[in-house]
Amino acid sequence: MKLRVRWKILLATTAPLVALAVGGLIVVDRNIARRVHESLRDDLRRAAAVFETLLSARSDRLAVTARVIVADPRFFSTLTLPGTAADPQLRATVSGVASEFGTITGPDLFEVFNAEGELLASVGPDFSSRSGRSEHVRSALEGRAVTGVLIDPQAHYQVAVTPVYVGGRVVGSLLLGDRIGRELAEELRSLTRSEVSFFSGSLSTGSTLENAEERQLVLSSLQAESVGGGAQSRSGTVTEVRAGRHVFLTLARELPDAVPGSGQLYVLQRALDTETTWLREMQTHLVELGLLAILLSLIAGYFIAERITAPLLRLVRGAEEMERGNYDFPLAGSDSDEVGYLTARFVEMRQRLRSYVRSLESVARLKTEFISVASHELRTPISVVNAYQELLATGQLGPVTSQQQTAVDAIGRAVKTLTRTAENATRMAQIESARLELEYADEDAIALLERAASEVRATAPDRRVSIEIQPLGDPGRIQVDGARFAHAISQLISNGVRFTPDGGSVTLTARREAEWLELEVRDTGNGMSEERIAQLADRSVVVHDASHHHSSGALEFNSAGLGLGLAIARGIVEHHRGTLTLASRLGHGTVVTLRIPVALMQLKEAA
Repeated sequence: MKLRVRWKILLATTAPLVALAVGGLIVVDRNIARRVHESLRDDLRRAAAVFETLLSARSDRLAVTARVIVADPRFFSTLTLPGTAADPQLRATVSGVASEFGTITGPDLFEVFNAEGELLASVGPDFSSRSGRSEHVRSALEGRAVTGVLIDPQAHYQVAVTPVYVGGRVVGSLLLGDRIGRELAEELRSLTRSEVSFFSGSLSTGSTLENAEERQLVLSSLQAESVGGGAQSRSGTVTEVRAGRHVFLTLARELPDAVPGSGQLYVLQRALDTETTWLREMQTHLVELGLLAILLSLIAGYFIAERITAPLLRLVRGAEEMERGNYDFPLAGSDSDEVGYLTARFVEMRQRLRSYVRSLESVARLKTEFISVASHELRTPISVVNAYQELLATGQLGPVTSQQQTAVDAIGRAVKTLTRTAENATRMAQIESARLELEYADEDAIALLERAASEVRATAPDRRVSIEIQPLGDPGRIQVDGARFAHAISQLISNGVRFTPDGGSVTLTARREAEWLELEVRDTGNGMSEERIAQLADRSVVVHDASHHHSSGALEFNSAGLGLGLAIARGIVEHHRGTLTLASRLGHGTVVTLRIPVALMQLKEAA
C-alpha cells in the first residue's frame, strides 16, 4: 500500500508534465521535419524550373546559331554546287566549310543534309542515327525550323534543325545539337545542389550518381511507377526513392520538347540522409531535452510524493507499533494542513485506546484474580461437604434410610461437579496469568487418549454416545505433562459428547508426522456456524445468556457448562508449544485438530 500510494501521487504529478513535454517535443519535431521536407520539395521544383530554363536557353542558342550559319553565303553556296551525296569532292567541300563553322560554334552535332535528306557532312564530335534524325530533317526540308530531342540508341540530344534557302527554295538543312548527358548533369548539379540523371527509355544517358547500382534502382523505381499508372514524369510529383544506402526525394519529368511518352526523362534528386543531417542532430537534441524534462519531472514528482506520503507512512508505522503494544511511537506533525490535523487526531485516538486497553487488562486481571481466589476459597467448604457426605454414605454417622441415601448420593454427585468447576476455574486462571506449570514425562500417546476417554465415559454413564480411538499407525510416545494433556483431551471429548445426540459418536485419531503428533477429535453432533467458531477463537468464556444457562454434570445433550473446556484445552496445548484448530459445519459435526511436538527438544527449540 505504501508504494501504491506513493506511485499514484508520483504518476499524478509527473504524468501531465511528462505528457506535455513529450507531446510538445513530438509536435516540434514533426513540424520541423515537415517544413524541411517541404523545403526540399520546393528546392527540387525550383531546380526543375532552372533546368528547363537552361534547356530553353540552349535550344534558343542552337536555333539562333543555326539561322546565322544558314544565312551565311559561304555555307549555303556549298549546297548549290552540282553533285550528289555520293560525290566525294562535294562531300569534302561541304565538310570543309562545315568544319570552319563547327569550330566556331562547337556543338556536339553539326550535320548538313541536301534537299533529298541525304547526309553530306557530319563534323561534330558525335553523329546521329538515321532513325533518330529522320523526323526532324523531314520537317526542316518541308520548310519548318524545328527544335526538340533527338533520340539515339546510346544517347539523346537537344537539337535545332533549320532549312537552308537559296533563291526561295529549300536546298538542304542544318542540324545542330548538344548532348544531354553527364556534362549537362554536372552543370545542373553545380547550380541546384541536386543529383541529376537523364534517361532515354531504359538507358541512363548521363548522371551525377557515381554508383551504377543507385542509377539502376532509380530507373527501376521509375519504371515500376510507370507500370503502376504513376504520372510523376508528367506532373512532376516529388516521391521518395530508396537507392542503395540512401533515400532520395525524387522529381522526374519528361524533357521539354521531347515527344510525350517517349521515355525521355530528367530526374532531380536530393539525398534525405545528407540534407537532413542537421535535422537528425536537432532530433537528438530534442530527445536529450525530452529525457532531461522527464528526469526533472520525475525528481520533482518524487519529492512531491515524498512530501505528501512521508507523514502518512509515519501514521501507518504508528498503527503497526500500536498493534505491538507501543503507544509512544513518535508522530511528528503540523496542524497547518490536513495531514497534520489527521496526525493530531490519531495521537488523541491512540491515547484513548491505550487507556481503554489498560482498563480491559485491569478488568481481565481482576477477573482472573477473583476466579483464582474464589476457586481457592471454595475448596475448604467443598472439602467439608464432601467429607460429611462420605461419612453419611458409609453409615459412620449412623444408619440412613433409602430415601436419605438417595439424597446423600445426589449430594456426592453435586460435590464432584462443583469440585470440577472449581478446578477448571483455577486452571483457567493459571492459563490466563501464565502461571500454568508443566511437569514433562515420557508418555504413551494411546494410553493418554484411553485415560481421557475413560474419564468422560465415567462422567456420562447415561449417554449413548460411543467414544472410539482409531490410531493411524503407531503414534509412539510423547514428552508431555500427562495429567494436564489428558485433561485437555477429556475437555474436548466432553464437548463432543455434550453436543452429540444419543446414537452419535466421538472419534479420536492419532498419527505421527515426523517430529509432530497430530490428534483429531471428531464428533457427529450439531456443528457450529462460522460466526460461532470466530467467537470461540476470540473468547475464553462463551456463556452468552446466564438467565437461560443450563449446566449438567452428566453431559446431557445440548447442556452448557461454563464454556471453559475449549479455552482450557487450547491453553494446555499452547503451553506445550502446540496448536489447536476448529473446523465445523452447522448440522455436520465438529473436528478439533491438535498438533504438538513429540519431544522436549522440539519444545525448547520452539520456545
